[in-house]
Amino acid sequence: MSTSELQQIRMVFQGLQTLYQTHLPKVDPALIHNLLVRELVKTSKNTSSLPPFYIVEIRTVKGTDQEMMKSMIFEKTGFLPSITENGTHYVANMRLSLELLKEFCESQKDIVKITGDYTGGIGGR
Repeated sequence: MSTSELQQIRMVFQGLQTLYQTHLPKVDPALIHNLLVRELVKTSKNTSSLPPFYIVEIRTVKGTDQEMMKSMIFEKTGFLPSITENGTHYVANMRLSLELLKEFCESQKDIVKITGDYTGGIGGR
């Protein structure tokens, strides 16, 4: 691989990061990347169409209505989150998709950051 080919990879990757920031500004880029890689692998193997399980952490501004956030997360995922750090940190194991991340970003102005890790199954790690 030549230096120009490597530079092209870097430029495309930087463009991808810009897309992440533009369309899903509250979501950790590593979470988006991980989710997209899993979707790609799943599609190439023709496996289950169900989204993968992730442990998702949602951070909100201080003073967020905890019951409203808890209800919103439950309505969208079917899972109740645990709430810590005086109601600013919500954690739930859920099936995750880009569409769900977009819904979280658009539905709540109080959300500051969304991160997560692949768990592989409902039991987590």
